[in-house]
Amino acid sequence: MATTRSPFVVLVGLVAVALLPLVVMWIAVSDLATFAYFTGFAVYFLVAHVALPGWVYIDATGRGSDSAVGWTGICFFLPFVGFVAYYFLGRPDAPYEAGANAGAP
Repeated sequence: MATTRSPFVVLVGLVAVALLPLVVMWIAVSDLATFAYFTGFAVYFLVAHVALPGWVYIDATGRGSDSAVGWTGICFFLPFVGFVAYYFLGRPDAPYEAGANAGAP
């Protein structure tokens, strides 16, 4: 019987399976300060270049914006500045609509 899984859960699982052996090897051959530095960078990258642009895209399409991909690109290349610009300048006034028909005219 086929089941539906959340794409986010699948992505997290694949990243964990791929990175867990690398993390163990890194700690074994390197010092903990270097590992902490790169872990901080990884968290920054996931927040600034995955979570913020993802939220912008989901919000813009849910509000029916015609420029959702453009705002997502701006938010990816200029993470925090792009997010603030979208929030104050580009966010449509339409209410957010979740579901299959979100963003459809």
